[in-house]
Amino acid sequence: RNNPGLIVEKYLQWSDAYQEDQVTIVYDTMWQSTRLMAQAIADGIREQSPTTTVKIYNAALNDKNDILTEVFHSRAVLVGSPTINNGYSYAIAGILEMLKGMKLKKKKGAAFGSYGWSGEASKLITEHLKAAGIEIVNDGIRAQWVPDQDALEQSRQFGKEFAAAL
Repeated sequence: RNNPGLIVEKYLQWSDAYQEDQVTIVYDTMWQSTRLMAQAIADGIREQSPTTTVKIYNAALNDKNDILTEVFHSRAVLVGSPTINNGYSYAIAGILEMLKGMKLKKKKGAAFGSYGWSGEASKLITEHLKAAGIEIVNDGIRAQWVPDQDALEQSRQFGKEFAAAL
């Protein structure tokens, strides 16, 4: 109340593609596979860009408003889910729907996920990120079953390449 100009200034800043040097990783997991991938991707981002803040959230355990606030602050978002019934988890579905409503500007993103049989989650997440106005950096990454050391190394490399593309 004491400084209305500051309020207007912040509003203009936030409404004009606001972003910090931060990447938010949002995932859901059934058997810890996407959690392991998320951590490996985060390691790769930190290795490629040590000054970038990387925040990781489990969509099923963390508050949706906290997650969306961090996505708003970020210059990029990665979303991951296991493939469940030829789709993605309901926790990720909620996040994707809310992202679409945020009408984000100048954000980059990609998808990742684990699967047992079919592996559609990553592709479907990518489509929803595009619909939310997020620029897709790459085709995403998938790992079958619980990722082994090779798959985790591929996830780490994916994180490095993602950070380099920002």
